[in-house]
Amino acid sequence: MDFDWIDIPAGPFLMGTAPPCDRRPGPDEHPQHRLRLGDYAISRFAVTNGQYAVFVKATGRPAPGHWTTLDAAGFRHDHPVTHVDWQDALAFCVWAGVRLPTEAEWEKAARGADGRTWPWGEAPPSPELCNCDNTVGDTVAVDACAAGASAFGVLGMAGNVWEWTGSAHRPYPYGSADGRENPTVGDRVVVRGGTYNHPMRHVRCADRHAVHVAARDIYIGFRVVQDAQSRLTGVLDFDWLPIPAGEFLMGNDWPGEIPDSVGQSDRHSSRHASNRPADIDNEYPQQTVVLPTFRMARTPTTNRQYQAFVDATGYPAPGHWSQGRAPAALLDHPVVYVDWYDAQAFCTWAMVRLPTEAEWEKTARGTDGRPWPWGVQLPDGMRANFAQDMNRGCSTPVGSYPDGASAYGVLDLAGNVWEWVSSAYRPYPFALTDGREASDLAERRVLRGGSFYSDEPRYLRCATRSMSYPHRRRDHIGFRVARSC
Repeated sequence: MDFDWIDIPAGPFLMGTAPPCDRRPGPDEHPQHRLRLGDYAISRFAVTNGQYAVFVKATGRPAPGHWTTLDAAGFRHDHPVTHVDWQDALAFCVWAGVRLPTEAEWEKAARGADGRTWPWGEAPPSPELCNCDNTVGDTVAVDACAAGASAFGVLGMAGNVWEWTGSAHRPYPYGSADGRENPTVGDRVVVRGGTYNHPMRHVRCADRHAVHVAARDIYIGFRVVQDAQSRLTGVLDFDWLPIPAGEFLMGNDWPGEIPDSVGQSDRHSSRHASNRPADIDNEYPQQTVVLPTFRMARTPTTNRQYQAFVDATGYPAPGHWSQGRAPAALLDHPVVYVDWYDAQAFCTWAMVRLPTEAEWEKTARGTDGRPWPWGVQLPDGMRANFAQDMNRGCSTPVGSYPDGASAYGVLDLAGNVWEWVSSAYRPYPFALTDGREASDLAERRVLRGGSFYSDEPRYLRCATRSMSYPHRRRDHIGFRVARSC
């Protein structure tokens, strides 16, 4: 899908408003502060009805409630989609391989580096510059009011519709690592830009409004962001490997792939569900899943990489580090004692993301349905770090088991540490658009891959699913990162 990307260069900008100001800023706009962001790309326009209709047809997600039929948006094909709640917007982003902008990214794209009041500058709003003050009384096409483009060339950032961001509404100064980029149930999320019936002071670049994530309204739409290639490959080297588009088999059918602990007589006794092992029951039913191309880090995130994040942001270090420093001997080991929220905070800073459960499994097992990443051979000490003593076990440096590589060359997908994925733990069949990818869900998240503590080979299988509440931290739980292409 073509979003007509606008590159926003790295650098500082002024966020918020410094009173006194004759535009009556809201109290949540203070204090004004200088913030530096890395480079990213933002869509020139808000997502349109036409683009959202493609998503609805492809996924079966319910259409906005004011569409009488799926094609009812046709006459407003180029107007911003509305009547979408925050989770609708997130589901669209997962499907399209993009994300919502943070509040800071949205404001920088709107006001540039010179702290202007409106996207186009200091001239008061007019019908040529933006759709506001109920002049039209309805939305207009996203490419209308071309004279009101921001300094970067982004359109529609004042008036027309409010736009969802990915940020919870919190006081200033803005901090990406203070939890606002991981909204939880009950949070209100920031919408930006004002609407077609708002007065001029509410379409300023700095104006903020908080809306509950469940809200759907004729006034609320969204635009999307993509992480810039230069940013993804510059600060941290994740050694990306491409995972090609296409289908694969996800999960496990009985009695197809059987863990080593199940006896030979059980393999052929019955195909009835009551005979399958209880500890792998969550892998049913097996299904064919189709994914677009994406990239996966060759190895889990290391202490060395996480140290760069801690140093850059001041985010709390893992509790077993001494004085906020990773032990020198463990720099190339996977980072551990990080919960799901810690992993998400790292991803926000590094402008990457956690893989979905489906992406993780495809990376591990390829397209031939193999039980372990390397094939059909049982795990051993040459392929994986597992079955260590519960009192003395530990991780090994990432990449220590090259014989355990998956068909795509990805390492450490079996053993060493369990890996958080983005997906909430829900029954199969897996569906990207059923809400399990929403970041505000207070429910268990999936862990994949087994660890050095795993005492039996079955825990290392590609299809094995474990789960835990997102606040859990242990010495055998880490994560790896992914990005969309």
